[in-house]
Amino acid sequence: MREALSRFGKISLDRKAQSGSGFLPSAEWLGVLAGLLGIGAASHSFWAEARPLSLALGASVLLGAGSMLWVTLRRAPRWTEPQRPEMQGLRERSELVAESERLLAIKGSSPAPAAVVLCEVHGIIWNGRGAAECDGERLIQEAERRLAARLPTTATAARWGKNRFIVFLPQAEDPMPVLALARDLTVNLASGHLPNSFGTTGGCNSGIALAPSDGITFPELVHSAELALAEAKRQGTPGYGFYSPDMAANSQRQLALQRAVAEAIGNNSLRLDYQPVFSMATGALTGFEALVRLHDPELGLIPPSEFIPLAEQTGLIVEISQWVLEEACRVAAQWPSHLVVAVNLSPPELLSGTLINSVRRALQRHSLPAYRLEVEITEGTLMTDSELVLGQLRVLRDMGVGVALDDFGTGYSSLSYLCKFPFSKLKIDRSFAAALDVSASAKAVLRAIVRLGHGLGMTVTAEGIETNRQISLLRDIGCDLAQGYLLGRPVPLSDLAGIIMRNFAQGITKRPRQQNRPAA
Repeated sequence: MREALSRFGKISLDRKAQSGSGFLPSAEWLGVLAGLLGIGAASHSFWAEARPLSLALGASVLLGAGSMLWVTLRRAPRWTEPQRPEMQGLRERSELVAESERLLAIKGSSPAPAAVVLCEVHGIIWNGRGAAECDGERLIQEAERRLAARLPTTATAARWGKNRFIVFLPQAEDPMPVLALARDLTVNLASGHLPNSFGTTGGCNSGIALAPSDGITFPELVHSAELALAEAKRQGTPGYGFYSPDMAANSQRQLALQRAVAEAIGNNSLRLDYQPVFSMATGALTGFEALVRLHDPELGLIPPSEFIPLAEQTGLIVEISQWVLEEACRVAAQWPSHLVVAVNLSPPELLSGTLINSVRRALQRHSLPAYRLEVEITEGTLMTDSELVLGQLRVLRDMGVGVALDDFGTGYSSLSYLCKFPFSKLKIDRSFAAALDVSASAKAVLRAIVRLGHGLGMTVTAEGIETNRQISLLRDIGCDLAQGYLLGRPVPLSDLAGIIMRNFAQGITKRPRQQNRPAA
């Protein structure tokens, strides 16, 4: 018995030495000891047939058996959750940078080029209940898995920021396989569905830079790939492409434009030009459309088609729109009471939540009646968040402000918006007026649009009129208002008084002749 206890004690001490649990006997050792004592006591009572001790001995047997069972369960292997294997092919950012710089230094005198592909994944994950589950982290994790599965054997990749990945290819003699890889990554990194029934709403863009033409060092290649990525994002999703020297010039132009817009807002150097709008039936002036202009001392006159999209991307468009609204109301308050001023609204302004208060404040500050203000929106504005936009437009209509749907006929679902919201005016896109000179069917299409607008109780304006033939046909079709270079170009504030007085005088001279006209 002493030898057995000594042997079990040694086993217990060996386990304690391995686990570092100290010098006290373990629970396992005590359990075994109790089991042996119980068995020994039971054996002794059996041979001695000592009945008074039967209950105690039976308890000892049960204690021993239970202790040995507990020891067995303690020694049984436990189930543990399998660990997530490491991604093959993806490295730490610092490791990829060091490896790439080392390989580029070696290839410095070699004609064989290398390549960098920079991918940007963007999107939101939607769960089965139609709600956003997170801001895209799981989407990035899935993109990481797909990227690792698609890497060529010679390529290395790493995460490059919150939602970007970079791929370095040390052997890129032929640029076409690089382009094919970029296309594969762009199409597949953010497509399909995630595990656990999570769907994805997102996309990917990629920019490619080649060494040595687009850069010799790794930082130069990354910079070129970033410019290519920016150009790919402007093209839409999915988009990918190579770097070109023109991108550097465009990037410098974009930075200069951004500076010019910010300085114009800070210095209050924006200005409004006003294009007149006339009645088709009488030729009388009915109002003006306010058009924002930007003139920079270094860049000169910057067209709205260039600085407005930039202002929307940088968030400065809301400040510009608020200034346009204030200035247009201030100037219009000085006109005759029958003239209307129209201003264009951008999607960020409608989504900012400040539009209604801005309109009320401008009207009250300059004592301009609501019926003399008109806001114009494009179909693209409605497509951003139609319910939010339409809700604000209803408030403006209830206030008495006119609401016009601009550039009608160029989108895909204008008719559905006409059913959802009672616009006060329909402005036909200028491309239809130009088509009158080249297409025999353009007149029939325009006639149908005018009838549609009148049937819904809207005034119809034709934009972009540049020839006498166009205005004659549009008058015959039944358009209510006309706007275009033939009738009047946008003019600065200093020229408005002359236009208003000239049209006012023409209206006075026409009135007597109209009254003396014989009845039909």
